[in-house]
Formats: sequence, structure tokens, C-alpha cells
Amino acid sequence: MNLTVLLIAAFLPLPVLLFMILRSGSFGKGSIGTMLKLFFLGVASAVPAFLMEAGCLLVISVFLGLFPDDAFGGNLPVVSAVLRCFIAAALIEEGWKLFVLRASTWKQMIMENITDGIAASALVGTGFSAVMYGAWQAAYYVIPAHMEILREALPEFLGAGAVTSFLVALLYIFSHFGYSGIMGAFYGIAKGSEQKEHGKRAGFMFFFSGLLPILLHGFCAALSGYGIAEGKPVWVAVGLALEAVLALLMATMLGRASDAVSEDFYSAAENQPVDFADSEEFASFAESQGNGDQTGNRDEEAAQGSEAERDDEKELYGETVQDDEAAVPDDEAARDDDAAVPGLETALEDQAVQDDGSGQDDLQ
Repeated sequence: MNLTVLLIAAFLPLPVLLFMILRSGSFGKGSIGTMLKLFFLGVASAVPAFLMEAGCLLVISVFLGLFPDDAFGGNLPVVSAVLRCFIAAALIEEGWKLFVLRASTWKQMIMENITDGIAASALVGTGFSAVMYGAWQAAYYVIPAHMEILREALPEFLGAGAVTSFLVALLYIFSHFGYSGIMGAFYGIAKGSEQKEHGKRAGFMFFFSGLLPILLHGFCAALSGYGIAEGKPVWVAVGLALEAVLALLMATMLGRASDAVSEDFYSAAENQPVDFADSEEFASFAESQGNGDQTGNRDEEAAQGSEAERDDEKELYGETVQDDEAAVPDDEAARDDDAAVPGLETALEDQAVQDDGSGQDDLQ
């Protein structure tokens, strides 16, 4: 089939998926910068992943070429599909995506709900898958036909018919969106558990965030790869249908998820750095702190006013005490005067008695 048509079909879902992730409202107000970072990290990680997968497919192809067609009980195609899809494709691709996701978000980002985990992983997965599909198509058209050993090491979908090639191209990025969504859901729970310092639960969920995508990716790819290799369209249809259902499920979760979906699961630990200073939650927190500061200022002003009133009262009371102390000597002097008056009266009476006595003596 024409390469241009395949590339258009493959990249057609990309802007739709990116719009869905942006619309989910993940990562707060700085979502665009975070989205670009994760997307281009996925793009960059596809290069070493492609080289590793190509080398692994070549080794598997050479190894299986050592066996006759009736080896493994006549199940050589099944063994080939399992090795190629589970080890070469799923293990390497999902492993690289999980590595990039953890390296870029585990310590650098606070995830508040499952939406953040799905969105972050989906961004890495979409950028990764876009480069991988283009690289495989370029390799298929660059490697000459006479180099059979190299062409046999390429994925089966590159040599499929027109209809199957178109369907695979249309679902390639979309299917990786589904695998990455499963990874992100469990990764988000693991990250939230780590933020709440639940180490065992975080490790358990992180393990499943890598295991389940590998199993699902390998199983779906093995079904479609076996069907293409053996010319059995039913197996191809089943594998592609499973990929489409998984991707639709993850798209639904991303569209409907909100902060209330897993509010109990996620809460940033008190000792974690706050890197969501532009979020609405932080604005509410800052406003409440501002109100608290204003209340504290008002209380402080009231306390200062009370102290001033107490100082005024002390000054007033101090003057009153001084007046009272000054009045005490005057009262004592008055009491002394009062005490002196009876003595004077007694002396006058004595003098009068003496005068009367002297007068009587004269008459005699």
C-alpha cells in the first residue's frame, strides 16, 4: 500500500489524542509545558528502543531459522509470534515507556489523581509510538528485498495486505495510547501511594504498571501477528479489536476522570515540595493564609490598644495615689492640731482655778 496513505492513517489519531489529554485538565495551569516535555521524551526514547527491538528481532529470527518448520510440534509459527511479540515488541517498548515515565515524573511531579497518571503515560506513549511506526516503515522501504534475513526480522504487519496494513496503521498509535493508559492508571496509584508514604503499596502498583501493559501488548500483538503470518484474518481481527477496545476504554477514563475519582487515594505528603503554585488549590490556600494573617494583625492591634489603655490607667492611678500620699501629712497635722486644742483648754481652766483661789485669799 502507498506509504503516504499509511503515514496519514497512522498519524491521524495523534492530534485528537493530544487534544483529549489537554482537555482532561491534568497537571494544573502549566499543563502545556509538561505535556510537551513528556511527549518529546517519548519521541527521544523511541530511537534506542527501535535499535534494541530490531536487534532482538534479528536474533530471534536467526535462532528460529535453525529449526525446521515442523519443530515444536508443528507450532513454530506460534512460538515465533510469542517470542517476537512478547519479548522483542512488548517487553522492550513498554519497558522503555515505563523507564521514561518514572525518570521524568517520580520525583519531579505531584500526581493528584488517576487522570494525571493516565495523561502522563499516554503522552509518553503517543510520542513513542509515532516515531516507532515511522521508523519501521522507513526500515521496510530501505532494506532491499534480497536481504531476506533482515526483512524477515521486521514486524509482520509491514508485509500484510492493503486492508490489514491500513487498519494496523490506523490503530498503531491508538493502541499504544491504550497500553500506556493501563500503565498510567496503575502508575498514578503507585505515585499517589508514594506521596502518602505507603512504600509497599507503591512498589506493588508500580510493578503492575509495567507487567499488565507488557502482557496485554504481547497478547494482542501475538494474535494479529500470528494471523498475518499464517493468513488467518480472524486472528488479525480479534487482535486489532482488542487493541481498539482497550484504547477506547482508556480514552473514556481520561475523559470522565476528575479530581473526585480517587480523592482518598492521593494527597501530597507534607514534606513533598509544592510545585503546583499556579493551581486553584494553591490559590485558595494562599487566600486562606492571607485572611489568617489579616486576622492576626487585627488581634495584634487590639492587644496593643489594650496595653495602651492599661498604661493610661496606670498613669491615672499613679497620680491618684500620689495625691493620697500627699494628703496623709495634712491629715496628721490636723490630728495634731485637734489633739493640741484640748490641752490648751485644760491649761486655761487650771489658770482660772488658780485665779479664783488667789482672789479668795485676798478677801480673807
